[in-house]
Amino acid sequence: MITAKNITKLYGDRVILEKTDFKIGNGRKIGLVGRNGCGKTTLFKIINGLEDPTAGNIEYENEMPGYIPQEFSFPDKLVGEYLEDLVPNKWENYKIETILSQLKFHNYDPYQDINTLSEGQKMKLKLAEALLNEPTALFIDEPTNHLDIDGIMWFEEYVKRLKISAVMISHDRSFLNHTVDEIWEIDKNQVFRFVGDYDNYRTEKLKLIDKWDDEYVRFLKKKAQLERLLENVRKIADGKKRGRAVEAAKKRIEREVTSDSKEKYKVKKIQNLSFDSDIRDGKLMLRFENVSKFFGLKKVFDNLNFELRGKEKVWLFGPNGGGKTTLIKLIVGEEKETSGTVKVGENVKIGYFSQVQTQLEDKATVMDSFVQKTGCYFAYAYNLLNKFLFDKESVKKRIWQLSPGERARFAFAIFAYKNYDFLILDEPDNHLDIETKEVIEKSLKEFKGTLLLVSHDRYFVEMCGVNKALNLVDGSLSYIDFD
Repeated sequence: MITAKNITKLYGDRVILEKTDFKIGNGRKIGLVGRNGCGKTTLFKIINGLEDPTAGNIEYENEMPGYIPQEFSFPDKLVGEYLEDLVPNKWENYKIETILSQLKFHNYDPYQDINTLSEGQKMKLKLAEALLNEPTALFIDEPTNHLDIDGIMWFEEYVKRLKISAVMISHDRSFLNHTVDEIWEIDKNQVFRFVGDYDNYRTEKLKLIDKWDDEYVRFLKKKAQLERLLENVRKIADGKKRGRAVEAAKKRIEREVTSDSKEKYKVKKIQNLSFDSDIRDGKLMLRFENVSKFFGLKKVFDNLNFELRGKEKVWLFGPNGGGKTTLIKLIVGEEKETSGTVKVGENVKIGYFSQVQTQLEDKATVMDSFVQKTGCYFAYAYNLLNKFLFDKESVKKRIWQLSPGERARFAFAIFAYKNYDFLILDEPDNHLDIETKEVIEKSLKEFKGTLLLVSHDRYFVEMCGVNKALNLVDGSLSYIDFD
């Protein structure tokens, strides 16, 4: 059993965790949720000995934790070379083969550069590395960010079969519903435990918020009663007697109020967004005519034909490395088709959210970068950024200092500044917390233009209101109509 007692974590004067207790063990599957920046990854690092708590301690009783971070890197090695280095003796290579078989990591090329593997393959290698240490509890930060649909479904089954405890940070609600026995949420600098899946957590959390709101109302009533009592004491008493009585009453009121002080519960999330478009039904937005794309001799796809029309909302999905991002880059002009024709409709304004936000690596501040990339006046920029939870301090941060969640919110702030007829979103939900996803889902569902969405989050896709799907597999597209 892993037992945490009175864990407190401070960064300067900022409180992340405060006197929180919990236990992990007995093969439980736990989903850890909470808004970006609440301390989920910090908690993982404390449990796995990568950071020290400011106060409190963690006890490990016959437990060995294993940790897979949200963002990982690999050395400049071949796959086979990397695997050989995971065990101290060659006679232990059978352990690697056994684990790779369990992870369904088959037919790999030992002479392939490890950094050319797909994100899903890289994650399996990190899992293999962690499992070789025979952990009794796995801590995995955002596992579904690296997996395609098939990979997520495989991982769901793998987690269910695991005989050890697993704690996973995830904003993928469908994944949580399929895998966990409990949801833990970091809120108000504490860890709150909810038995059941994500949907059950949402129901129980709303009940808890109602309870906090009732306690706050009772606190205000009690405070008002005590303040009226103080006023009455002032009126009745006079002279020295009045002074002593008032002082004694004041001290008693202060003790009673501060000993049971309550604050109104506030949900911190980005404000509702609005995307305007007056595009008409049936207007041609995009046409692919016999489009093929090759990189050298490697075929990405061949002879693709499809159209998108006004007000259609289409989900583009398929395996990692199957060509989804390449297809999108053809639409926005970042790649050129090998043959065929890509036609964008006349006077169509395209908004493109890239999966890889390469523009977010500069050294400018959030405010300066936003103004530069949008042309927005400084006078309005703060209010716009504040809608995406960038306060007066965080707009002074350098872009390279932003967390993955902050980077995603900043990129979306830039993306949402202007109105478009045709939104192309390549994995926009990666690194966004659930509260932010919910606002974006609502906005995209109400959007009156055309949407082409790439995402591996099935819950997110459903809530965005897609009505068609394109499945890109082995260089070919199959069409699915949800209507």
